[in-house]
Amino acid sequence: MEHVKWVWRVWKDEKKFLFLLFLMTLLSTFVTVAYPFIFKILFDNLNKILTSKVKVENPMAEIYRIVYFLLGVGIVRIFSGMYPTLRAFMNYRFEHKLRMKYFSYILKKDFSFFNNFRTGDIVTRLTDDLSDFPKICWFLCSGIFRALDSSSKIFFCLSVMFFLNWKLTLFSILPIPLMVIVFYMLSNKLYLSFKMNQEAISEINNQLEMSFSGIKIIKSYNKENQYNRFFEKALRIRMKTEMDLIRLNSLINLIYEYIDRIAQIVVILYGGMLVLKGEISVGTFYAFYTYLSILIYPVLDLPQLFVSGKQSFVNIDRLEELKDYPVKTYNGKNNIKIDKIESVEFKDVSFGYDEKNIILENLSFKIKKGEKIIIVGQVGCGKSTLLYLLSGFLIPKSGKILINGIPIEDLDLKSYRENVGFVLQEPLLFSGTLRENVLFGVDTYDKDYYEKVLNIVNMEGEINRFTSKDETILGQRGTSLSGGQKQRISIARALMKKPQILIFDDITSSLDTGNEKKLWESLEEFLKERLTIVVSHRLATIKYMDKVIFLDEGKAKGCCSHDQLYKSEPEYRIFIDKERE
Repeated sequence: MEHVKWVWRVWKDEKKFLFLLFLMTLLSTFVTVAYPFIFKILFDNLNKILTSKVKVENPMAEIYRIVYFLLGVGIVRIFSGMYPTLRAFMNYRFEHKLRMKYFSYILKKDFSFFNNFRTGDIVTRLTDDLSDFPKICWFLCSGIFRALDSSSKIFFCLSVMFFLNWKLTLFSILPIPLMVIVFYMLSNKLYLSFKMNQEAISEINNQLEMSFSGIKIIKSYNKENQYNRFFEKALRIRMKTEMDLIRLNSLINLIYEYIDRIAQIVVILYGGMLVLKGEISVGTFYAFYTYLSILIYPVLDLPQLFVSGKQSFVNIDRLEELKDYPVKTYNGKNNIKIDKIESVEFKDVSFGYDEKNIILENLSFKIKKGEKIIIVGQVGCGKSTLLYLLSGFLIPKSGKILINGIPIEDLDLKSYRENVGFVLQEPLLFSGTLRENVLFGVDTYDKDYYEKVLNIVNMEGEINRFTSKDETILGQRGTSLSGGQKQRISIARALMKKPQILIFDDITSSLDTGNEKKLWESLEEFLKERLTIVVSHRLATIKYMDKVIFLDEGKAKGCCSHDQLYKSEPEYRIFIDKERE
């Protein structure tokens, strides 16, 4: 029932188109059902003229009348021929709307969602699960209206058949309950088979995405053969699920085919006997056999469409699983907007990705505008997690994060993030021009400021050496640039926002010592009116910072200068001395 409600919610916005399709379905059914009945009248009249002992005046008049009627039905049939085209148009319309709808849901999810669903799986659900036969969008229009078309043909054909001869009709439809029983017995098995097949397709897309995105690592470790084996295993699993589906569908179609042939034999034997007895005319026998031929496709198609519906329900469940995944994020309950950020404070903040694994415990420190803070500590101590908490990507298990003394959960999160410039350790660039990547976070283009930012990150000279300057097309993830160039463009993208808070997650790892020195010297003036938080594994970066926060076993030790912390904290002194070795 939930699936039916889901379909109705999608349909509500397209009622006009769907009503037109409904009318065209009835028109198509009328044309199909009318032809055999017209020919029945024609054959009976011809037979009456040929066998009548009384001379019939103007025998052609009746024939002409039927011919004119046939021409009229033929013209109607031309218009009803647009029916499949309109169905195809609606399939694509649904596909576009649903893909955009669920894509927007995904963009609102938090980090845990992307940890739970792999990229290849998400891509499969937004592409393969939606498009093509017999997936969701095909089922939403073509599938349902083909079922309606088949049902109406069965209903009207049987109605005319009962009108012509009820006894012969009853004999003809005796096998139909067998079809219903077969489908009922196999429906659950079909659902599970479809679900396993879609999961196998998702796994193949995951393998492809992982292999191509990590191709440099795979090659550097000579693991091509190993990944070949991984992919071959995924293909074998998909092949098995595909073959299981083919066997199940073939079995159902074979059973239905035999049941239908039995119905045809009954009509020929019993109908022929009724003709010989004179209970029905030759025209009636012809109409009956033609109606049974018309019924073959809908009777075989209808259960197959139910099968397609089962598969679509699997796809619907997979889409809804994306939408219903719980989002743990701030709701901005008071929607407070702030233009100037003067301070950031952590008050007894604790966080863990699960209840047993607490990464940060009772963190307390305060940072003011104009200060440059560096966070250091062992690998895995929670440095990047702290940055994600400050950005509002994660929610603390306990404690408060205060912005200008206001709890972050009371802020308008969208407005707050517009004031935060975040540069990741792994620079991510998008396919497009270099300029488009730098201007990614802004709506208006200030040429003078743009050139100033490029100069700050020391990219202006390098861009001028490119053939197309800043209109140079970057490959996916910026593959045409060096690691240092990608990082500096990522920094420029953050600076273009003119943020109040700048967050740098180990941004100097891909820069040499000379470029790092130039970067911090260029940023000196820019950072005076901003609050800057840096995570770094390089000791050389510490000298450019005002204060140091040392994370040790999930706890923050100190928020003071390097010299003060080195003297007062033995663990920090040990950490620094080891790094110098």
